[in-house]
Amino acid sequence: MKLDRLLSEIIFLLNREMVSASSLAERFGVSRRTIQRDMECIELAGIPIFTLQGPQGGYGIVESYKMERQLMSVDDFYYIVTALKGVAGSLDDEHLDSTLQKVQTLLPRTSTDIFFGRNEKLSLDFSMLGGDQRHREAFKIVREAVEHERLLRFRYTNNKLESTTRIVEPLTIAFRWRSWYLYAYCRNREDYRLFRISRIQDPEILASIIHRRELSFEQFLEDNYRKVSTEALEIELKFAPIMRAMVEEYYEPRLCRILDDGSLLVRTRMPEDGWLYGYILSFGEYVEVLKPHRLRKIIAETAGKIEKIY
Repeated sequence: MKLDRLLSEIIFLLNREMVSASSLAERFGVSRRTIQRDMECIELAGIPIFTLQGPQGGYGIVESYKMERQLMSVDDFYYIVTALKGVAGSLDDEHLDSTLQKVQTLLPRTSTDIFFGRNEKLSLDFSMLGGDQRHREAFKIVREAVEHERLLRFRYTNNKLESTTRIVEPLTIAFRWRSWYLYAYCRNREDYRLFRISRIQDPEILASIIHRRELSFEQFLEDNYRKVSTEALEIELKFAPIMRAMVEEYYEPRLCRILDDGSLLVRTRMPEDGWLYGYILSFGEYVEVLKPHRLRKIIAETAGKIEKIY
C-alpha cells in the first residue's frame, strides 16, 4: 500500500542525514520516478524535505524538523532495542525492522557511535531452543490466533506423554521458565490451561471468533501457584558433593543443608508428574531420593528399566 510505503520512507529518512533516490527506489521496490512523487507527497503532508542535486545528492528531512530526542538516555534506547532484537527470533514479525528503526530514530545523533559500540556487551535471545522451523511455524499460527481472537485447534503432548487434540480459546502468549507458552481456555477440559508452544502440533485457526474471558494470565499464575504449593509433593534429595554449585544455583539456601561428608540435603516441594521423574533422573548417580519412599521406588524402577535397555 502507498500509505505504508510513505510511512516507511519517512522513518527511513528520519534515521539518516540523506539518501539517494536510487537507494530509496531499490529498498522500497519502486522506480526513481515513484520516489520523486513520494517525496512530493511527504512534503505536501507538512514534512520539510530537502533535495541535493548531483552524483552525491539525494533526499533528506530538514534537521530542525526532527523531533527532540533528549527525553531518553542512550542507556534507555540501548535496552529497548536489545529487548526488541531478543524476541525477533521467535516473533519473526515483518514489522519488527520498522519498529526498531522508529526507536533508533529517536536516538540523539551525537550518541550513535556510543550506542552501536555497546552491541557486543549484552545479547538476549528468546527464540525457541534448537530453532526448529516447525516450532516457528506453529508459533506464528498461535500468535495469529491470539491477535485475531480466533478459536484454535491443535494436537498436544503433555508432561505425561499423553497426546490429545485440543480446541482452545487463545488468550495470551508468554515467555516463562525459558520457554514460550500459550495461556488459553481449553474447551476439552472446560478450564484454563498453559500449553508449551514447542509441544503444539498441527495448529489450525478456526472461523469462530472468541470473546476474551475475565481471568487474566497473571491471576491464573497466582491461583495456580497457590494450588501447586498446596498439592505439591514434599521430597528430600541427597546430592553428591560435586553437585554443590548446581544445587546452590537451583535451590534457595533455606532449602539446603551441607552434611558432614560434603553432600547436600535438599528438602522442597514439587508437583509430581513425568517432568519430576525426568528431572531427578537427569542428575544420574549424583542424586538419591530419600523421601517419600513411593517416589524413591518409582525412580529405582525407572533406572532399572533404563539399565535393561543398555
